[in-house]
Amino acid sequence: MRKLGTPDDPYDVIGLGFGPSNIALAIAAQEIAPDRSCLFLERNPDTRWHEGMLIDGARMQISFLKDLVSLRNLASPFTFLQYEKAKGRLEKFVNLAEFRPTRLEFQDYLRWVAGQFAGVVRYRSDVRAVAPARGEDGGLSLFRVTVTDLATGDAVEYHARNLVHALGGVPRVPDAVTLGPTVVHSSAFLSTVPGSLTDHDRQWEFAVTGDGQSAGEITHYLLDRYRNARVHLILPGYSLRATDNNPFANEQFFEANADEFYYRNEANRRDYAASLRSTNYGVVEAGFLDDLYRLVYADEVRGRTRLVVHDGSRLTRAAADDTGVRIGVEDRFGGGTRTLRADILVLATGYRRELDPVMYRELLPYVDTDGAGRPVVSRDHRVRTTGELTCGLYVQGFAEATHGLGDTLLSLLPFRSKQIITAITKDGGSLARAVASARPEAVSDAATLVALIDGCGTGTLVSAGPGQFPVATRLPLVLDRGRGRHGVLFGVLGPADPQLPLLDGGRALVMFQPQTAPAGNPMFVDVRGCARLVTDRDRIAAHLARLDPAASGPAVGVELEIESLHGRYSPSPEPRVARTESERQS
Repeated sequence: MRKLGTPDDPYDVIGLGFGPSNIALAIAAQEIAPDRSCLFLERNPDTRWHEGMLIDGARMQISFLKDLVSLRNLASPFTFLQYEKAKGRLEKFVNLAEFRPTRLEFQDYLRWVAGQFAGVVRYRSDVRAVAPARGEDGGLSLFRVTVTDLATGDAVEYHARNLVHALGGVPRVPDAVTLGPTVVHSSAFLSTVPGSLTDHDRQWEFAVTGDGQSAGEITHYLLDRYRNARVHLILPGYSLRATDNNPFANEQFFEANADEFYYRNEANRRDYAASLRSTNYGVVEAGFLDDLYRLVYADEVRGRTRLVVHDGSRLTRAAADDTGVRIGVEDRFGGGTRTLRADILVLATGYRRELDPVMYRELLPYVDTDGAGRPVVSRDHRVRTTGELTCGLYVQGFAEATHGLGDTLLSLLPFRSKQIITAITKDGGSLARAVASARPEAVSDAATLVALIDGCGTGTLVSAGPGQFPVATRLPLVLDRGRGRHGVLFGVLGPADPQLPLLDGGRALVMFQPQTAPAGNPMFVDVRGCARLVTDRDRIAAHLARLDPAASGPAVGVELEIESLHGRYSPSPEPRVARTESERQS
């Protein structure tokens, strides 16, 4: 019997975590690459999603159509409407005329989908370590994942060619604050507060810090359920603010606009993200703000004030004592500090996202990082690693700086999962095998190689679909050194050029033969990266002017961000690749 997960027979994909991101990935794998072997590891005994904030009646902030798959494949059996039909509630759901289901129902949808992938999930699996391992080729082409089976306590090892990290964020806790019975993060709110504070008539003193949706919902919950309680809301700004969810701003969460964000330069990304921050961070849904204000106003009518807003303030410390917790609050604009006493402090302070330095300690030396210490992530969500490590590390929700505000949200899950599965499929396809067999001694100086290809003018672009032989076309290419780590190549496919299979959003190879190579011993430079079709007429026209000022007519642009370069000398005059009919005729 085949035993998957061994070094001799590794999984194609291991996914860490089985929340929305990797459930969407499981759907994409089944629908796009059903021949790939997958395994998902989840610490919990079942699928759980923001359980600490599943407050009764709390609704999603997006349409049910932004489920795990609908925007990618409406015919999928895993859509939210298929879930409603399976539960026997489709007509009643339609009768609600409600685009935003409750969070409780959305979690039930997630569990319904997850249940259909039970055969590829190992629950109660606590991932302890991820390390590179050597494959049959002798290189670091595998991951070794060490897991503790929480049901038995046994240690288990699995091996895979690709790893997809989707463990979510870690609660962000301010400095000088320690979580405990009286200091709770919002992620544990419902599992902690209602059960420990059962006297709903007592005059409780609560404190909440944060200015986003969670802070607003927790404040409303405490005022509504504990009618004699007082809530201190510690805000960094002057007031709670409404989410900017106008349809023009929300277009940033379209697939095409998210893709465009990646190809902006770094300064433009920062400015763009800052201008749209109010669509997601430090804001509360406008209708919910109205509900909270009505609750506060009703208290005013009764002659009491139960919500105390500490605006322009930040939490500096929190120390538990016999009576609850003493909280230090500092005025951000020079108004001094003060101390509050509360029975419970709730931190609605969001999450931080990083690769666990303990879990990944053997792998991190191979990971390329940017100036802020974050992993460098390609368009298809693959982490850039050193050349020695050839297995694929992908991350979900860890690349907001380069992929936009939607990277941590549900809206783009169908498209992201497609990108990852498509990239994994291509990496293991015939293109990789065909090119790997023709790689003699390398030239590793990236700066030298970039300078060589900058003067070539033309190159051979190669692409292949799963199980297909590579298809190539020769075309003019210009290099833009101002974008990406090594630069971005731009070329134009004319009407007579072939439509390369699965080129858009996929990995591709470009081969150059610099004219400065030694006679009789030609040199080739192989460039790999993520390709992207460009249809914007102005951009194509601008590049055409550089490539061929006399060119005109319909054309499709191709961009390829250079992720890796490889120089080689070869006795053969040309690389051995399949040629298109138009090339053979020319």
